[in-house]
Amino acid sequence: MRKLISFGKNSYIVSLPKQWVDKNKLKKGDLISIDEDKEGLLLRTNVIKSKKEEPKSIIIDAEKKELSQLRTEIISAYLDNYNVIEVIFGSLAIPDVRDMLRDLAGLEIVNQTSTRIVAKDLIDVSEVSITTIIRRMDNITRAMLEDTYHCFDETGGPESIIHRDDDVNRLHFLTSRVIRSALKDVRIANSLGTNPLKLHSDHTVTTMIERIADNAKRICRLLEHTKLDKKWCNELKDVFNSIKQSYIDVMKAYYTHDSKIALEVEGTNRARIFACEQFFDKHNHKDLKYSDGNKHGICNFRSACGATARIIENMKEMASGVKYIARTVIGGG
Repeated sequence: MRKLISFGKNSYIVSLPKQWVDKNKLKKGDLISIDEDKEGLLLRTNVIKSKKEEPKSIIIDAEKKELSQLRTEIISAYLDNYNVIEVIFGSLAIPDVRDMLRDLAGLEIVNQTSTRIVAKDLIDVSEVSITTIIRRMDNITRAMLEDTYHCFDETGGPESIIHRDDDVNRLHFLTSRVIRSALKDVRIANSLGTNPLKLHSDHTVTTMIERIADNAKRICRLLEHTKLDKKWCNELKDVFNSIKQSYIDVMKAYYTHDSKIALEVEGTNRARIFACEQFFDKHNHKDLKYSDGNKHGICNFRSACGATARIIENMKEMASGVKYIARTVIGGG
């Protein structure tokens, strides 16, 4: 509670909490906007900065590091909102480093020699629409699910799905970066018109979409190694289609903030997971048909049955992803 103080004939003053002032990096003379809504007055910091902050830079030494470790360090620097990322290397192949940097949205390689590559960030996170990115991720993922559905009939291949999964990953990294920046700096959150609860919900949704896209990619790859006959393949395809439709429904609920649809999806989710578990239990492994003809009727779990089991596990993970999106909607996210 703050006491109202009279100031002159026509004005009144209310002191601001020091913690709020420090959190918003304000100082004497800075402008604060005051908006009136039905609940009262809303104070906002002036998002436009009078002086540009110095860009954050980082130097990553790639020498004697595995590509996986180097990729982790580059992605971590990107998510921590470093504006300039410089990679120094010796024996590492230049194309490998360039590909890692180009996989991150907004990074542009501005300098390159035989021993170093410098990439600069060209994106202003305070102007990125998280909602727009989520819709793009969703549209790509829907197309991936549709193509995976056709892979059950051997009318599609994993190549195009893999490339689109890369696009989903790139957008997911960008969204994570924006969300982390908004959580660290309230001025960015204000510029985006969001709050910590919404940011948490958006992070959950983008993470689940990215995982569902990964599951679709894996399923399409694994389908090439199964030996299911037409009957069992069609039954597994029907289970996948049910999960695909539940994803479409839950994203509709997310966009429209319809908790009723989300509750329906959540309520029927257990049945979809059970259908996945039941499939492998009742699947007659002796129906497998091997190309060499010598192993007909023998269950080789490491190959054909193993691939089928992994497909089912990926489908269950997809159903779990749909469940978490539904719960986010139900929780008001």
